[in-house]
Amino acid sequence: MRKTILILAANPQETTQLRLDEEVREIDAVLRQAGRRDDFELKQQWAVRPRDVQQAMLDYNIDGSFTVS
Repeated sequence: MRKTILILAANPQETTQLRLDEEVREIDAVLRQAGRRDDFELKQQWAVRPRDVQQAMLDYNIDGSFTVS
């Protein structure tokens, strides 16, 4: 069974530009190098507001056991 990695990202105005797209690419690259890319499905949502988090979890059928980093 494939695991879903849900990446919710935002770069608020008035803040330093983040490298969010590069970080997602690095996650994908590490999964490929480890030979585990097919075990995971990367889902991404950009410009996420706090109120969007719960809806995204429902949309992608996330069970609530997750890690925030």
